[in-house]
Amino acid sequence: SVLVITVLGTLAKLSLRRGLEAADAERALQQRWGALTLERAMLDRAAEVFQAREERAKRLTPKAPPPPPSIRAALTLRGITFDLLLGDEDAKLNLNSYYSHAGLDRTRAVVNRMVGSGGVRAARLVPASEPARSGRRVGTSGSANEGDQAAPIPDAFRSWGEVFDLQLLATRVGSDAALPNATTDITLWGTGQLNFRRASDEAILAVAASVVQDGGARRILERYRQSPAASLSVLLQTEVTNAASREQLKSLLSESSTNFSLWIDASSKTGGSLRYFAAMQRDEEGVTRRTKFMH
Repeated sequence: SVLVITVLGTLAKLSLRRGLEAADAERALQQRWGALTLERAMLDRAAEVFQAREERAKRLTPKAPPPPPSIRAALTLRGITFDLLLGDEDAKLNLNSYYSHAGLDRTRAVVNRMVGSGGVRAARLVPASEPARSGRRVGTSGSANEGDQAAPIPDAFRSWGEVFDLQLLATRVGSDAALPNATTDITLWGTGQLNFRRASDEAILAVAASVVQDGGARRILERYRQSPAASLSVLLQTEVTNAASREQLKSLLSESSTNFSLWIDASSKTGGSLRYFAAMQRDEEGVTRRTKFMH
């Protein structure tokens, strides 16, 4: 009897453990499946979503600044909650593009201004390459503009680990969502040109002030806010007298977006969580590639 009871107890524990492992595996599969499904559904329609939001905002408050370059949402599927952060990467300040012509000190300063207190303490810029020479312009995806003889410039910051101490960032902020929240206005992906029609005032000022003086940058921003329908070429022609500066700003600014990203946090009350990130990048030839991280 003692032997039978012992064996049955052992089998019960083994069965319980196997059951829990199976439940965990099922939940993890549902999280991955849900994240991949949401990525395909949302990134492919991101341009339409941002366009619709922009048109609605213009109807309601025509003179108001644009809404943030990100949209938050949440939904629950079979007990798993998916927290979503859809981002317009071309409406964020591209650190690779900015660093390539503004240098490390100005890039560090602009990161400290745009990421909030927790991000400031955790910022530690470790570029993988030197910035471009003074006066050299860069085009999309970190490559030299047409007519430049220098070789294409590689991305100096290839991941957020070269911009932040990620462990310190999570510790300082006290949340695993610290990185998505700290990077709502800055990016390492996209064309490298800032869509000034959707960008924040801080991002526009940072790009403009890297080419013209601070006063000129503020005049550009003020003129645009006064006449939001003005085209980029007209705006720069009116406010920037130096032809070389105008051309450089044209290479750094744009009026449209083709690159988007999606952060997904999948969690449930009974198990672990999944963080998923996907960035969609379209090159000058229209070819789309996606960068993905999952943990």
